[in-house]
Amino acid sequence: MKKKIIILVFFIIILAILSGFYFFKQDKYIDLPENIKNNIEKNNQLSNEQIQKKLITDDFEITLPMGWEQTVPAIGTSAMAINKEEKSDDPTIQKINFKSYFAVSYDILQGKNLNGYLQNIKNTLSQTISNVVFTNEQDLLVNNKSARAVEAQLTQQGVDFKVLMIVIEGQEDDVWVISFNTTESYWDNYKGIFSDIVKSFILKK
Repeated sequence: MKKKIIILVFFIIILAILSGFYFFKQDKYIDLPENIKNNIEKNNQLSNEQIQKKLITDDFEITLPMGWEQTVPAIGTSAMAINKEEKSDDPTIQKINFKSYFAVSYDILQGKNLNGYLQNIKNTLSQTISNVVFTNEQDLLVNNKSARAVEAQLTQQGVDFKVLMIVIEGQEDDVWVISFNTTESYWDNYKGIFSDIVKSFILKK
């Protein structure tokens, strides 16, 4: 399964950044950035203005904000969605055709806890990207499921990116990973949207 983790990280983050996209509560969040924390705790449901439709699989469902569309998932992922309406004036971002997106993936813990599993992902990323910096790693709950979140900052092809990864315990040894990827310039605009998407994630079993 170590190979699967490498595939997950490589395709979700590295491939998307380097190649660009050609396709187009009781829950307690501890010390997450205030915009994320406040948005999650403020409402129990997404506002009607943000709801477009749900991305539904046999295993889970998650709500897509307005303007976001499901797309063909990369290898190692269960589902992906991209903000097809996003437009940047930055020529460097335009050159790589990057648009903000999120991906949902499945894996198994192999006896590790969430801390250990997330540390494996961080180690792999650090080995692959020399300038990656991790911040704001915290425990949280996602619809009564134990989870752990971490943010990452990295620079590729002259663009500063920010990533939010949430690892969520499923049944028995199952683990689900939601990875949100955007540019640093858009981060403040998306923090509330990312929190709403996480809040809408429901495992069917």
